[in-house]
Amino acid sequence: MSTERRTSRAARKRAAALVKKKKLAEAANVYMALCRDNPDDADAWLDLAGLVRGMGRLQESEHCARHVLSLQPDNCRALLEYGVSVYRQGRHEQAVSAYRRAIQACPEFVEAHYCLATAMLESGHADAAEVHYRRVLEYSPGHMGALNNLSAILTDQGRIEEALKFLDGALAQAPHEYHLLVNQARCYLHMGDAERAACILRGVVERHPGSRTAHSRLLLCLNYLDSPDPRQIFAEHIRWRELHVAARPCSVDRRVPFDAGGKIRIGYLSPDLRSHPVACFIEPVLAGHDRERFHVTAYADIPAMDDVSLRLKEKCDSWCQVAGMSDDQILDKVRSDGIDILVDLAGHTAHNRLPVFARRAALVQITYLGYPNTTGLEEMDYRITDDVADPPGDSDRYYAEKLIRLPTGFLCYQPPEGSPEIRGAGRSGGIVFGSFNNLAKMTERVVSVWARILREVDGSRLLIKSKATSDSLVARRLKKLFADQGIEEERLDIIAPIESTKGHLEAYNLVDVALDTFPYNGTTTTCEALWMGVPVVTLVGEVHASRVGASLLSRVGFSKGIASSEDEYVSIAKGLATATGSDVEARLLLREAMQNSPVCKTDLFVRYLEDAYRKAWMASYGGRSGAGGA
Repeated sequence: MSTERRTSRAARKRAAALVKKKKLAEAANVYMALCRDNPDDADAWLDLAGLVRGMGRLQESEHCARHVLSLQPDNCRALLEYGVSVYRQGRHEQAVSAYRRAIQACPEFVEAHYCLATAMLESGHADAAEVHYRRVLEYSPGHMGALNNLSAILTDQGRIEEALKFLDGALAQAPHEYHLLVNQARCYLHMGDAERAACILRGVVERHPGSRTAHSRLLLCLNYLDSPDPRQIFAEHIRWRELHVAARPCSVDRRVPFDAGGKIRIGYLSPDLRSHPVACFIEPVLAGHDRERFHVTAYADIPAMDDVSLRLKEKCDSWCQVAGMSDDQILDKVRSDGIDILVDLAGHTAHNRLPVFARRAALVQITYLGYPNTTGLEEMDYRITDDVADPPGDSDRYYAEKLIRLPTGFLCYQPPEGSPEIRGAGRSGGIVFGSFNNLAKMTERVVSVWARILREVDGSRLLIKSKATSDSLVARRLKKLFADQGIEEERLDIIAPIESTKGHLEAYNLVDVALDTFPYNGTTTTCEALWMGVPVVTLVGEVHASRVGASLLSRVGFSKGIASSEDEYVSIAKGLATATGSDVEARLLLREAMQNSPVCKTDLFVRYLEDAYRKAWMASYGGRSGAGGA
């Protein structure tokens, strides 16, 4: 062995030892010296690239990969390293091109297929992602990343039966792999079996107490249970904080001395600033902010922009895509931007960034819109709601946050442009009840009450549409649930989801009366039904999720659709069926009432919201306490 090779081998051994001791900067220095002395040593350059990439030094990693590619243009490892480095810098098209070149040079290169699949998935091309995840599993059947992500794709596309079969096979290989178990729970939740989903997630949390994501999934799932106990659910949210973020230090310096006349810098942090129900409600807020008093920054935790994202971006003063950034990096970014009030729009839904709030990213922190419960964080100062969704008194006990109750209601809905015309729904086949809600909200208790309505309204039918209703297993389950209640499947119209917004809204013209779910009410679906002139019946409960329907209907002036018991729910549904028929005029009047209500009065809503923001901001500087709370 030559002296040069012995020296190179010794340097690599020394660097590996330093990496093992977590002395990454020293290891990088050893590799840099090795590369400087051996400019043609591709392996040394690529070892350095991988090391500095792991340290977050992405431009250096890119430089190393480029150097190797200048020597060996088809080096698969260099193409992959280059792709990963530029992808994490936000240059997604260059990354995808590099991954494709790597696969062309090395068709069975598992990690290149995996990285390409992930890039496709995060840019919204799930079908292409599926192809490459399946290729990964062809070459590496136990690849956990591919198993997990492919099962997530199947679930998200509503292919529940296929997803469950796939997960059964994957869990046979790795029965305690918590990512797979979380996806299995998601499948059961999507098909309406919240109890089974919660059981799986409780097991995951017990077995993996450090899994913040699985625990958040459990918290979300608890909101769907038939008889939610607010005390137990609140306690579980507090436990989440204690397990996952309580030990982390938090502090923030005041950005500037208090100035009562200064412009307040608002930041909205969300993974849902895209085609998502949250956008229906946050878009009018972004558009309506008074730019003389507020500066608005969106922190979009999305890997790629869609048409909705582009629209939202135009309504902000500043837009920052934070996908791929660590919680600490987002924390530093928010602080360096001088944000006065940071607003969370996710709660415990998927891809939340609650650890950023737990570290106190801004002087004032508020949770709003995306989640129907407390975050459990004592660092989250306020939660936006109203006096119907959260009546003053007992409601306050079950929130870690102080409640800000807006007099307009807590929701501001923007009807989609190009909405279809309203038509009468009455058909020769009789009255059509309908629900377009997420099937996770359609519990056995809901089915029991809806079946009772169908039995008591002769010739009536029920139209059900949701993301998973095209799945054969889901359809069979729904038919069996209703059959157990004495309802023949011929009285059920279970239709597939409709991709276009206009087509989706047009489907409301097939419905005479919309049936809200309980105890987890609809939100977007209720607004859509009212906008399309379809009367809604809702059952009000004890917790926020079961009072959203009442909040919306009361603001629109349709309180006659609000029931306080199952018997009253059935009675109202029967009465609306009798009164509605195919009366187009009545439906047009309901749309007009919706349009003229506080729910659609953007200017009024945003002024009240901004007043609450300003009071909260002033209170943080020792001003008068309170921010519009009860």
